[in-house]
Amino acid sequence: MQIRSDRHNITAFILTLIFPFGGLIYSLNHWREHWAKNTFWLACIYLGAVFIYWPEGTVLGEGSDGGRYVLELMKMYESNLSIKVLIGQYLIDQNTMDLYQPLVTYIISRFTDNGHVLFAIYALVFGFFYSRNTWYILNKLPYKKLGGLFILVTLYFLICPITQINGVRMWTALHVFVYGMMPYLLERDKSKLWWVLLTPLFHFSYLYVAIFALAFILIPYRFKTNGGLLLYLALAVFIFSLLVNSLNLDAVGSVLEEYSPESYENRIEGYVNQDVLERNALLSAMNNWYVVGSDTIKLWVYNLLLIAMFPCMKRSFKQDAGLMQLLVFSLLLGAFANITALIPSGGRFQILSQMFKVPLILLVVMNIPHNELFRKFVNFALVLLIIPFVFDIRKLLDFFSITALLGNFITVFFWENNTPLIVFIKRLVVMQ
Repeated sequence: MQIRSDRHNITAFILTLIFPFGGLIYSLNHWREHWAKNTFWLACIYLGAVFIYWPEGTVLGEGSDGGRYVLELMKMYESNLSIKVLIGQYLIDQNTMDLYQPLVTYIISRFTDNGHVLFAIYALVFGFFYSRNTWYILNKLPYKKLGGLFILVTLYFLICPITQINGVRMWTALHVFVYGMMPYLLERDKSKLWWVLLTPLFHFSYLYVAIFALAFILIPYRFKTNGGLLLYLALAVFIFSLLVNSLNLDAVGSVLEEYSPESYENRIEGYVNQDVLERNALLSAMNNWYVVGSDTIKLWVYNLLLIAMFPCMKRSFKQDAGLMQLLVFSLLLGAFANITALIPSGGRFQILSQMFKVPLILLVVMNIPHNELFRKFVNFALVLLIIPFVFDIRKLLDFFSITALLGNFITVFFWENNTPLIVFIKRLVVMQ
C-alpha cells in the first residue's frame, strides 16, 4: 500500500512539473492522499508564475494592485536602494508595519525585474499557507461520499484562492492568520499562534484582527466551550450585527483612529475618506447583478446555516469542545466582519470570516448528527450556492490565459499571453 502511494506521489510530482494544470486536477482528484497538498502547492507556484498582472490592452500599474507591485519591482531593480533605506522608508516615512511585500519585492529586485518571477515567489508563500489551511480541514472530513457537499467544499477552496495574490498583502495575511488560529480552535494547538501575531507584517489592518484573536485566546477555555453564557452572548452579538444596516462612516473612522497606534492613522484615513467611499460606490454600481448577487447569497446562506446549527448544538456540540470553540469564534469574528463591512474596504474581513464559517459548517454537517429539518435546510442552501459556485469558478478565468493551461515551468519564460481566458472564450463565441 505504501509503495503504491509513493508511486502516485512521484507520478503527481512529475506530472505537475511537466503539465501543472494536469497535476492540479490530479491532486484534487486524489485529495485524500498525503502528498496531494504538496503537488497542489507546486501547481500554485506555477499559477503564480503565469498570473496575468498586466492584462492585454491596459497600462502597467493602472487598475490592479499586481501591476503596481511589478512597477515597484522595476524601480527597485534600477535603483541602488539598500535594505536599511527600504526598511526606513516603510517604518518611518510611511509609518507602517507591513514589510512583507516590499521586502520580498526588494530581494527579488536584486536578481531580476521580471514580474512573473515576483509573482511566483508571492505564490510560493501564499500557496504554502493556502494548501495547508485547506488540507487541514479536508483531512478532518469523514471517509464518505461528499454528494452535494462537493459544492461547499469547492467554495471553501475558492474563498481565497491563488488568484488573490493580485492583492498579496491582505490575502497572504488572511491565510497566515488562519494557519495559526484554526489548529488552536479545533485542537488547542498553540504551537502556531505566533503566526497570528506576525500578520500585521503582511497587512497593517491585521493588527486589529490579531488583537481580537488575542482577546479571544485569553478567555478561559472552559468558558468558551461549555455552551453557556458566552455562546449565547456571541449569538446575540452576531444577530445584532446582522441587523445593523447603517452607521456613520466618519464615526467609525474616528473610532478606528482614536484607538489605533499613531503610525496607523494615515493608513486608516486612506480607507475611510470620502473619495474612497465614492470610488467604491462607483465600482459597485459597475458590477453586474450576478457579482453582487453571488456575494450576497454566500453571505446570507453561511450566516443562516451558522444560526441554524443551534438546535443540534445541545445534543452534540458539547461532545466536541473544538467545534464549540470554533462556533463561538466564528460568531464573534462574523460580528466583527459585519461591523467593519460598513466602512470602505472593511468588507474584506467577510472573506476572513468565511474561512472559519465554511469549515465549521462542513465539519458539523458531515460529523455531527442532526435532525431532518436541518438536513433539508442544508440541501436547500446547497441549491442556492450553485450560483456562487459557478461564478467563483468563472472569476478564475480573468487571471490566466490559454497558454497557462497548456504550458509548464519552462514555457513560462518564453510563452507569454496576457489575454484572460474569459476574453479568449468570448472571442471564440463571437467568431462562431
